[in-house]
Amino acid sequence: MTQSELIDIFPPQFSIADRVLLIPPGMSGRLAGLGVKECRIFLLVTAGSITLRIGSEVTHVEGGYFVDMLVWEEVTVVDVSDDARVWCLLPNYLFTNESLHGLKPADAESFKDRHSIPRLALTHHESDILERQLTLLANALADMRHNYRAELCQTYFRSFMLEAGNIMLHKRHAIDESEGVETRQDTILRSFLKLVWRYYKSEHNVEFYAGRLCISAKHLSRVVRSQLGKTPYVVIRDELLQEASSLLKDSKKSVQEIATELHFSEMASFCKFFKKHNGLSPTAYRTLERHR
Repeated sequence: MTQSELIDIFPPQFSIADRVLLIPPGMSGRLAGLGVKECRIFLLVTAGSITLRIGSEVTHVEGGYFVDMLVWEEVTVVDVSDDARVWCLLPNYLFTNESLHGLKPADAESFKDRHSIPRLALTHHESDILERQLTLLANALADMRHNYRAELCQTYFRSFMLEAGNIMLHKRHAIDESEGVETRQDTILRSFLKLVWRYYKSEHNVEFYAGRLCISAKHLSRVVRSQLGKTPYVVIRDELLQEASSLLKDSKKSVQEIATELHFSEMASFCKFFKKHNGLSPTAYRTLERHR
């Protein structure tokens, strides 16, 4: 099921419609047997265990681990142990973009290069830090009468991402110092992501990036799929959508000017692209955001 369908089966105080769902530990057992796709999933497991099936692969996550799943395939919760304490956070693209807008961490890769540590072992202190942030988000979601509920939720999600990013960055440095070795696939993926962040506005075709890496587009797709669970095109598309959303929301540029800046051949192509992946036309999205 999609994130929206999953939101419908949980109490309204756990979510903002079409934006985010946070399932607290006391309710995580209700996930058993359910599957979700096309949505980012964060799991913080502080006790017990949860078993997941991602495509054909079964993964067992025990207490003391944090998981950030970037897979595009359906994720099915096979089992949740009776003693499990699991936080499950599902933000969609729009909520993430709104919450992290303008965020410029010292090391942007700490937020984007998560493929290198898909399942992160935490110390008790690190686990407590993330749980505190999720508790703040849960409390904000639960206060349905608060006039600034959505804004508070964005603030606490942003705070959670900063804390998670800080932990991941420290872990990444520790691994680099202890191992000092990067696989060929890691090198290709890291180089591809850096190229995308530099050229996504002007270069939308996968062949350009494969050419810069001196590999075939087929091989690049194979590497990116194996590491991120999605295609190179989706990576490029997501960067374009984030930039387009930001420009529509905060700039005074016309839709035509934005389409030109993002190197679409014509405004109609940009409008079709944006509506297909965002659900709203650029004009409708801008109007909605400016009336929030």
